[in-house]
Amino acid sequence: MILNNWKMTYRDHSEIPCTAPCSMYSVLYENGIIDDPFYGLNEQKYTSLSDYGCSFTCNFDADDAILTKDYIELIFYGIDTICDITLNGKLLASTKNMHRTYVYDIKDKLSKGANILKLDFKSPTKYFEAMNKRHHIYTNLDTIKGAAHLRKALYMSGWDWGPMLPDMGIFRPVEIRAYDCDRIDNMQILQHHEDGEVTLEVTVNTRRNAGCDTYVQCDGKRIKAENSKAMIKIDNPKLWWVRGYGEQPLYDISAEIEVNGNTISHLKQRIGLRTLDVSIEPDDLGSEFCFVINGVKIFAMGANYVPQDNLLSRISPERTRKLIDAAIDANFNCLRIWGGQYYPEDELYDYCDEKGVLVWEDFMIACANVWLTDEIRAELTAELTDNIIRLRNHPSLGIFCGNNEMEQGVLLWKAVKGSRLVENDYIECYEHLMPELCGKYAPQTFYWPSSPSSGGGFDDPTSMLRGDSHYWDVWHGGIPFTEYRKHTFRFCSEYGFEAYPSIKTINSFCAEEDKNCFSRVMENHQKCKSGNAKILTYLADTYLYPTTFEKLVYASQMLQADAIKYGVEHFRRQRGICMGSIYWQFNDCWPVCSWSSVDYYGRYKALHYAAKKFYSPVAMGLFYENGKLTVNVSNETMEDFEGSVCYTLADNENNVLETKSVDITIDKLESADCAVFKPKTWDEYSNYIYVDLFDKDGSFIMRQTQLFVAPKHFPWKKPDIKAEFNNVADGVELIISSDVFAKGVCIDFENCDCIMSDNYVDLTNAEPYRIHINTDYDAKRLEKELKIMSVYDIGK
Repeated sequence: MILNNWKMTYRDHSEIPCTAPCSMYSVLYENGIIDDPFYGLNEQKYTSLSDYGCSFTCNFDADDAILTKDYIELIFYGIDTICDITLNGKLLASTKNMHRTYVYDIKDKLSKGANILKLDFKSPTKYFEAMNKRHHIYTNLDTIKGAAHLRKALYMSGWDWGPMLPDMGIFRPVEIRAYDCDRIDNMQILQHHEDGEVTLEVTVNTRRNAGCDTYVQCDGKRIKAENSKAMIKIDNPKLWWVRGYGEQPLYDISAEIEVNGNTISHLKQRIGLRTLDVSIEPDDLGSEFCFVINGVKIFAMGANYVPQDNLLSRISPERTRKLIDAAIDANFNCLRIWGGQYYPEDELYDYCDEKGVLVWEDFMIACANVWLTDEIRAELTAELTDNIIRLRNHPSLGIFCGNNEMEQGVLLWKAVKGSRLVENDYIECYEHLMPELCGKYAPQTFYWPSSPSSGGGFDDPTSMLRGDSHYWDVWHGGIPFTEYRKHTFRFCSEYGFEAYPSIKTINSFCAEEDKNCFSRVMENHQKCKSGNAKILTYLADTYLYPTTFEKLVYASQMLQADAIKYGVEHFRRQRGICMGSIYWQFNDCWPVCSWSSVDYYGRYKALHYAAKKFYSPVAMGLFYENGKLTVNVSNETMEDFEGSVCYTLADNENNVLETKSVDITIDKLESADCAVFKPKTWDEYSNYIYVDLFDKDGSFIMRQTQLFVAPKHFPWKKPDIKAEFNNVADGVELIISSDVFAKGVCIDFENCDCIMSDNYVDLTNAEPYRIHINTDYDAKRLEKELKIMSVYDIGK
């Protein structure tokens, strides 16, 4: 029985009806008691609402069908965070950890008929304040002081991309479960691969250890478990692969408890048959860091995932699937679940299993010390046990990582450096407690102590020659993004560049008079200190000064795409040395200026469209060096690639000055420089190069362009861009063309949101360029609302 119907009391507002999942902020907003906390400066006004507690009550009936069962349990799948739980007026328990599942026996506490369950939440911010006075603890500087004392998602208390709205409430179902004899708690499924054969070793863990007959079923076989364990050999096993390297077949595996021929408890999961590890083998440079799926070393391509919302009740399976679809659309094969949040819902991992998206799972600690008291150690142990067990059987799970940035933090950050207590707690937490729990509950999942790290023990965690790297000299350090290509990384798991979100997203929180990047409202939706100044500084190096706010938004997105593209092409060119690119960040938790490529409302920035190309399984990068253009092609597929590259030198009016085509072959899972072109003569201020990549059948794959000067110094001609719309079976086809070279052609619509097959495109000749628009709108509606902008427009 799921308990859905609740009533919330907050200060003077009594018994407000609500449906779980629900929280203090969401209930107040949905009932018109507060305005949208994301609009304007409301966040600043509403942070203090969390200085007061609130309560949720649920009235429910218990009948004989429940009361006559041997066991009755009350289960909280997500409770946030400091809460006293009372049932029928008696204290059942107190919680201090939102990352856990809580299960309580309540058979002797239930009444026949009416029952009252009450959840009294205490202020998280008051707890932060009190604990910080007791023991000062380092917390990310953008977060409320003391927040790290509580096992609560840190980002809720502020980050350099998120608001300070530390909520409280019920963010996952509350269930009453009644049963006889025993029930299945979980399964541990170990895979043994040998000579093309796969045997599953399944351990069935039950709640009561009653010793009932237990059966495991998979692949058409039903095996009785002996001492809770069953071995099942899979006939003709079909392997699960990370997307881009093979298919994602999933097997249903179930466990049943049977008493007198009747099934009294049942648990079903889906698994994929694969081996998945991380290689850290030493080599001539240091040691590699790469994921290995079924014996194949792969190049991980993706971004860092942050929570989809600050109000967790808004997150739904449909919204999660839509977001993962956006990752797949941009050719991601990997997501890093960053550690300053909460452990995401099951639906995210289920969908990653279906689609072959590799998951890097941080444990939930980021940029903050853990003061390892006995209480916190017990909480962490319970939290980790719950989540390791919950996640361990997902085929998409590739790594458990202890924390975000705390190994380098303890070693290098002034706020924590030099404290033996901090260092001892660090070693105990991340190099003893966590790996021991992973070894016990998920022995086939790779554990890594921190990100970044070279392997632990404070052994040069920021080394670029071992382990994974976070590289922030570009952006935070203010260094030009050309610096990316001066470094060799083994695996870049964080790096990024900010941009403003869509103007339509800005409209959702900003009045017309506030549309200036230095207005109070815009600065409140720019949480990175000096972020606006950094955008303008980098902009000054590349583009003309935008003459309107909307053009500034567009230019910032072009700049962001330029920067990350420049880095990724270098990383992929070094495949075999560098084996991963996970940029910061994928998504947003509210409408904000940030490093995301998909904004809060799911709108793609220019970066996300660029990622479709630079993360393409077969991708081309251009490297203009010493008067020569080198073409690199990366082939991240399981088959050799044959095709051609066509080089063209042209002027700003699209007159062709020089052209050449070269046939190429790139081995599977390789990256190679496949052609070098040197223009015979050119004018660097009015000429440019474009290169088209074709497959062996002559089908177009992608186009890349190369200027000889910064775009601000290129003499752009005003483009006459023609647009034709046609209804097709699965959306609308848009055909665009330009009479002159037009760079970064952005297609948008006044009141329509659409996902397109390409955008921010470079039109280099009069040939029509076809774009598919995934939309329910018809061609006439889109044509009426069409907006077009290009680099030419920035300074006009």
